[in-house]
Amino acid sequence: MDAFTAKQTEHTEGRSHPWTSMTTDETSIYMDFKKNPKLIRSSLEDFQPFNHWPFADTFYSLVEWLNSPSSLLESNDCTFNAAEENPDEQYPYAIKCSARLMILFRDIEENCQQRSIDWLMQNILQNVSSTKLGFRAGAICLSQSATCYLALGDKEDTGGMGQQVVLTFFAYGKNQRRCYENMQQVISHAHQCLKTVNKKLKNGELDDIYR
Repeated sequence: MDAFTAKQTEHTEGRSHPWTSMTTDETSIYMDFKKNPKLIRSSLEDFQPFNHWPFADTFYSLVEWLNSPSSLLESNDCTFNAAEENPDEQYPYAIKCSARLMILFRDIEENCQQRSIDWLMQNILQNVSSTKLGFRAGAICLSQSATCYLALGDKEDTGGMGQQVVLTFFAYGKNQRRCYENMQQVISHAHQCLKTVNKKLKNGELDDIYR
C-alpha cells in the first residue's frame, strides 16, 4: 500500500492535549477512551451516519484496540470525509473518501522527544509501505501535529511542547460501494501495522535508540 509523509497542514496546527472543545464546534469535546471505551461506538459523530458500512465497525475496532490495555499508544481526534468525486490524478478512480486519526504515545513525556516521534513515524511508514503491496486503491499519509501536553505544563519552557502523529487514510473506487470497501481495507491494514509497531515498543526497540 502507498504510504507517504506530509508537512503539518492547516487542520493539524498546534493544539493542546487534552483539548477541551473544537473552535469550529463547541459541542465536540475530548473524551478519554482509555477510561471510557464504551463511548467509542456512540461518540464518533463523523462515523455514525456510516454505521451500516463495514468500514465504520473496522474503524471503531482500531480505536478500541488503540485505547485498550494491550496498546502503548492511544488515539485522539478523528474525522471522516464521505465519498466524493476524486480529484487525485495519480489514482485512476472516480470516487474518493478519506479519514483522519491522531495518535500519541501512552507515555506522555515520550511525545515531547522528537526522536521518539520520528521513530514512530518511520516505523509506521515502513510497515504500511512494505506490506499489502498489490493494493492500489488506497494510501496512508503521515504527518506531525504540534501539541502542548498540559500534564507537563502549558509554557514553552515547561517541557510540555511536543507532537502527535496524524494518520490520514485515503480510499478510492469506481463507485461509492467500492470506495467504502477499500476504506475498510485501508483501516484494517493500518490496524495490523500499528499492532506490529506496538510489539516493537513492548520489545524495547524505541528505548534502544537512546542507548
